[in-house]
Amino acid sequence: MRRWIFFLAAAAAVTPAFAQITTGSMSGRVEDPGGLGVPEASVTVVHLATGRERTTTTGISGDFTVTGLDPGEYRLVVKKAGFKQVERPDLVLPAGMRLSVGTLAMEIGQLAESVTVSAERGAIVQTVSAERSDVITGSQLENLQILGRNVPSLVGLLPGVVMISEAAGLDRGTTFSALGNRRTQNQITVDGLPGTDHGNNFEFKLQQSVDSVAEVRILLSNYQAEYGNAAGATVEMVLKSGTREFHGLGSYFKRHEQFNANDFFNNRLGVPKPRYRYNTWTYNIGGPVTIPKLFNPNREKMFFFWSQEFWPRKDSGVSTFTVPTELERRGDFSQTLDVNNRLVVIRDPFNNNQPFAGNVIPAARVDSNGAALLNFFVKPNFFDRNISGGNYNYVWSTETSSPKSAHTLKVDYSFTSSDILYVTFAAYSEKNEGFTRMPGWNESWPQYFRVFKAGNKGLAARYTKVLSPTISNEFHFGWFTNPETMKSPEEELKRNSREAVGFKAGQFYPQNNKYNLIPNASFGGVPGAAELNINGRFPIDDPYHSLTWTDKLSVVRGAHTLKFGFLYYWYMLGRGPNATQFGAFNFGRNVNNPLDTNWAYANAALGVFNTYTESSAIPYFNVRSNRAEWFAQDNWRVTKRLTLDGGVRFSRFVPIHDRDNRVSAFFLDRYDAAKAPKLIAPGRSGSQRVGVHPVTGQTYPEALIGAIAPGVGDPFTGMVLGGQDPKLPKYFLRNRGWHIGPRIGFAFDPFGNGKTSIRGGFGMFYEQVAQNQWSGLVNQPPLVQTPQIYYGRVATLLSSAGFLFPTNATSVDPEGHVPTTLNYSLSIQRNVGFGTVVDVGYAGNVGRHLLWSRALNAVPYGTHFRPEAIDPTTNRPYPAAFLRPVIGWNNITRLEHASSSNYHSLQVSANRRFQRGFQFGFAWTWSKTMNYGDEDGNGVSPFIPIRIWNYGLASYDRTHVVRINWIYDVPAPKWRSRAASAAVRGWQLSGITTFQSGAPVGVGYSTTTAIDITGSPTEGARVVVTGNPVLPKSERTFDRFFRTEVFKLPAVGTWGNAARTQFRGPGINNWDLSAIKNFRLREKMRLQYRCEAYNAFNHTQFSGVNATARFDAQGNQVNTLFGQMSAARSARIIQMALRFVF
Repeated sequence: MRRWIFFLAAAAAVTPAFAQITTGSMSGRVEDPGGLGVPEASVTVVHLATGRERTTTTGISGDFTVTGLDPGEYRLVVKKAGFKQVERPDLVLPAGMRLSVGTLAMEIGQLAESVTVSAERGAIVQTVSAERSDVITGSQLENLQILGRNVPSLVGLLPGVVMISEAAGLDRGTTFSALGNRRTQNQITVDGLPGTDHGNNFEFKLQQSVDSVAEVRILLSNYQAEYGNAAGATVEMVLKSGTREFHGLGSYFKRHEQFNANDFFNNRLGVPKPRYRYNTWTYNIGGPVTIPKLFNPNREKMFFFWSQEFWPRKDSGVSTFTVPTELERRGDFSQTLDVNNRLVVIRDPFNNNQPFAGNVIPAARVDSNGAALLNFFVKPNFFDRNISGGNYNYVWSTETSSPKSAHTLKVDYSFTSSDILYVTFAAYSEKNEGFTRMPGWNESWPQYFRVFKAGNKGLAARYTKVLSPTISNEFHFGWFTNPETMKSPEEELKRNSREAVGFKAGQFYPQNNKYNLIPNASFGGVPGAAELNINGRFPIDDPYHSLTWTDKLSVVRGAHTLKFGFLYYWYMLGRGPNATQFGAFNFGRNVNNPLDTNWAYANAALGVFNTYTESSAIPYFNVRSNRAEWFAQDNWRVTKRLTLDGGVRFSRFVPIHDRDNRVSAFFLDRYDAAKAPKLIAPGRSGSQRVGVHPVTGQTYPEALIGAIAPGVGDPFTGMVLGGQDPKLPKYFLRNRGWHIGPRIGFAFDPFGNGKTSIRGGFGMFYEQVAQNQWSGLVNQPPLVQTPQIYYGRVATLLSSAGFLFPTNATSVDPEGHVPTTLNYSLSIQRNVGFGTVVDVGYAGNVGRHLLWSRALNAVPYGTHFRPEAIDPTTNRPYPAAFLRPVIGWNNITRLEHASSSNYHSLQVSANRRFQRGFQFGFAWTWSKTMNYGDEDGNGVSPFIPIRIWNYGLASYDRTHVVRINWIYDVPAPKWRSRAASAAVRGWQLSGITTFQSGAPVGVGYSTTTAIDITGSPTEGARVVVTGNPVLPKSERTFDRFFRTEVFKLPAVGTWGNAARTQFRGPGINNWDLSAIKNFRLREKMRLQYRCEAYNAFNHTQFSGVNATARFDAQGNQVNTLFGQMSAARSARIIQMALRFVF
């Protein structure tokens, strides 16, 4: 009873995680000397690191299976009266693997006698499993070089994997494609905890120190029904656990530009090496939780492991920009010069555009609000125009602190040998603080100090209960949180407040400006002008929580190993705001603005603007979703040589939705052309071009041509609010109920000796599209409106009328099919000796119901060539707003689950696990991936058949990928000289070599003139290909990588004939090498020096080529860089480290 109370208390302390079970099983057959099965023999497996034992008995045919085993090294003992005891002392069980120990032959004799059976250590042939999977071993994690110490980077060692991006640090930037699937179709877990952000479905946010990971299991294709949640690869990071002995380490890793080689293009231009500095501190310790004679004295009940890693990174740089001078802030522009050192003449828009006397705006006419904004800027600190050329007057030395850290705690406790509780805490945090810009933000100067934090934490519990020798149960329960915040200290908010700055013009929706911050402002026409720019997402306070319950029951019945289970997963996240909530002025110079002074700072000083924009509301996506899944599977040992896998997984997905259903979407069949708004049309007032109200005839400034005419029609026709249309699903996407995912496979040992396996299988997998694809539903009319005021005065802002322009809209296909992947494989594995297993096989898949987007409001090809499309006031085509099929709207993007993909590959691998001082892995993939788009939501042509326009090689398709990894302990020489022996003893060498085909490249084009090729402002053309662009390898040079002469300008009225891609870019030939020297201090204690060289031979590997042609009016290609190499992979990078291990 106490045991259950303890378990429930522990469960109450956590909340669920994304459990993928990393326990495995062992199976085999016990035979007598005559080859007959021995029933009721006792089989005991002992986990060497912890001493935990599991015992079962053989069935009537002599077969046995032990389930729910943790990864690690084991000893297996078989006992039966009348026979000698049989012992296998050398078994290694990787995470999640179904390991066959083969046939154990018993000899007649006394039980006290024993027979030890040994096999090639680590040479595992999968004779009882059909899945395509592999394991990154602890030896590889410890000894192979990983530049960013980023564990997912090692997934690329497996066949069928293409690395799309690799982070240089403990970062979320590593992504990959597995078996041709999109990067969004993979999932990564840490001891069952989710690590992938549901916002985009590809960022791994629960980074862990590579020193805290025991091994990594990767499931690639047709794996069992107990695994789901993603249609691509499942990557399971298994954290280290404590053992009966204390173990630990402390390390320091250093990278510095002084160790590195310079980049090819830097050398070409004479540019010195850029700053490149990383420092990494890490330590861990694990062992038993024991109090001598009081608690766990035998060190077999409770264990712990604790790890931390720190990246105290700081970045610095220099930025230049322009700010108002002391005189300009007072309206004095008598010394304001342009880049040619000519005086900028300031004109008075209220005095027939006459120049101001002395180029000075009279003090009485300086607008206090505009002056307040100018005075908020820092003062100039650089005055040498001979150097600046008039392009800047302020030099800013930036510094940003961006530390990152990973933390791990794992505790497991054995109540009895049949009851074990595992609890894991994992965390990854990153912080970015300073005045400098955030990634993706546009700030150019130190306007406000802010602190960005991402504190990802997870807590999981797993309880394993052995109910009998043939029945066991595993229950997972956990919680994951991934909040992001961006805030500023209170004093910074006050400094940027309207009150502190003295800006009193007010705003239309002050309730949206929580901190009463000043408006944004731009100053176009001033070279290098700094802007007032507080990002529309500020402040960020986005929560993220996920909960999961999982239970799996394993039952062994004779030749059948049955497993049943369920999963319930719920998550919520918040995204927002993203609006012009503070208001935004455009003070830029504009000759069409009747109030323009000819200089942006003068416009602000006089209080006149081009435009003012402000959002009516702050959108916030309060996301909710959940899924329920259950499965049943059977691993059936049909005969001694044949095993069949069969199972089915049932999945039910609740569509992603906003908690309050505060969303809107456009539906074409709800659009009423009779109620559609009308647009302000172009017209003439004398010689001046103006906008004309289509009903009243009122005239407006030219800039308002194309705006929605006030008082006419419904500007929101076609839009539907969430839950307001009974004919549509509540969340716009239909809940499609239960999806059935069958899994079948076989493994056949043709010779019955466990050295060969023929395997094949098929599986159907489902997944949910990332939240980001639906975020547009909360940020569009009528929920959020962003009218614009043109050509106004700051002083009279609130009495001005704003105009709505046709805006973009998001539409959805209410059918809401669930993305589905069907994968299949057939392969042969063979133990070729020397501890090496070779695998040769075919693997393929097809993707169905993937997400793409279709433009509903594009302007058809050739529209500009029709007479009725010509604007009589300009003799040129009307603006796009007048030519679109759906008047009153701009781009309308419809999200549809209609895309597909296919992948075919030959995969060859050879692996030797670490033994006798040597390990190697070889993986070669020959593959082809075709699709209609590489990412969720990629657009397809609305007019040209998509099979012609969009179908082609995926951007991550690589014809050949070869990855070789190896680890070699240099043998210690037997020299008489101790000094000489010590110098060469303890060395280890390792490396990763990559040979990879280049990425597909598509050629684009531009023109030197405004030639209209397609007759559509929204639809483009492609080049005309007149021959094979691929050059023989011997003819390729830096300046000419492909035949540029075969690409021509398409004729007017055509769309070209080029496919998505025309040739492959440069490939990869890369060698990463490392040397490790171990200094033995005591028997179980050593000091280690590491030197890791990435691109060790400093081989220039070009990664990009200029593929944009530029044609003049006669169709001549005039881009002199066309066909020239434009980018290269990193030059040699060296990382050094010191490590203490005990």
